Amino acid sequence: MSAPPRSGADPAAVHLVGTGPGPVDLLTVRASRLIAMSGTVLAEPGPVGPGALGLCPSTALVIDASELSPTDAAARMCEAVDRGDRVVRLYPGDPTDHPELPAHTGALDAEGISWELVPGIRSGAPVEALRDARPAPAPEAPRSQPVAPPATAMPGGSPGLILVLGGTGEARRLADLMVTAGLDVVTSLAGKVTRPRLPRGEVRIGGFGGAEGLTHWMRENGVSAVIDATDPFADQISESAVHAARETATPLLRLHRPPWTEQAGDEWIRVPDMQTAAHVVRERFRRPMLTVGKQGASAFAGDTRGSYLIRCSEPPPGALPHRYLLVLDRGPFGVESERTLMSRHRIDVLVTRNSGGATSEAKLAAARDLRIPVVMVDRPEAPQAPRVAETVHSVEDAARWLVERFGAR
Repeated sequence: MSAPPRSGADPAAVHLVGTGPGPVDLLTVRASRLIAMSGTVLAEPGPVGPGALGLCPSTALVIDASELSPTDAAARMCEAVDRGDRVVRLYPGDPTDHPELPAHTGALDAEGISWELVPGIRSGAPVEALRDARPAPAPEAPRSQPVAPPATAMPGGSPGLILVLGGTGEARRLADLMVTAGLDVVTSLAGKVTRPRLPRGEVRIGGFGGAEGLTHWMRENGVSAVIDATDPFADQISESAVHAARETATPLLRLHRPPWTEQAGDEWIRVPDMQTAAHVVRERFRRPMLTVGKQGASAFAGDTRGSYLIRCSEPPPGALPHRYLLVLDRGPFGVESERTLMSRHRIDVLVTRNSGGATSEAKLAAARDLRIPVVMVDRPEAPQAPRVAETVHSVEDAARWLVERFGAR
């Protein structure tokens, strides 16, 4: 079911998305991606549930559609389309089970707004019942039988909710293993990337509101363990995780890939931060290649002498150098393609952060082969919390930590 095709029309401006029976991992892949890329979302928060709404980008406008008539909803969608937003209307279950769907599509047609239906898994219950449904309270354990805390759950039992602070390939791999094992896992993404690579399982997008906000969220959701698998340069969320783990007495594991180390043939210029890197480049080089993320490129703004090659996955938000070529691409990249890129643009220095990992190491090998120096930005110091957090450097070690703490599944 979809709107009648219009000759010469743009792709659908509004997506009518089914969210399934509730768990976010039952969303279709297309539904998850549309929500994660949305600019305006209309939903009834109760029936739709927090899982699907947690996929919305932090910059999205979320409108409570509980009291909106079909005409009013269409007017809000039209305003969003005029702003250039990708509009998503969320329904519990499958959209065709919603009694007001014909009125919604009719109102959109009357406004000349193209739409697309994105099916969801049928919940097996009418929408009216979903609106009034409330989760049944869990039975209280007899007072003579104290409940064991989640951190000491026995093998085969439920360890409770595990929060993964993600955004890296390691976080996605770990979430995949945990979902396959049947663990209850939520991956949190910062929302800084417009089109993130989503892991399996439940996902929430957006900040917590600092250390106190994360502490509150963990208490409200009964988190039994936190795994910090963020980028090594995401120091703020790592500090918040240490604070929240200490305040809630929750086990915390750091999964941080080991940093790169200088090899024979490398010429590294190690600097403590991006501002120092920009100073070194201005003083000594003229054709730098920046691979420092979209936020880091602004440190080089104001340079009127260099000709920059800037590569990142999305357009940088801040000011940039006077002369630059922007390459929007997302790895992993091969050594040969990196050598070709550097040679073609006559690069005389590579600027990167010591994020570590094999997926982006090819640029270092290419620079080594071409005898191009590397300005390497050192990692920030990890927050000191020896009695709160343990640190591992691989997904396999993180999986062993889970097995040791919660037992095999």
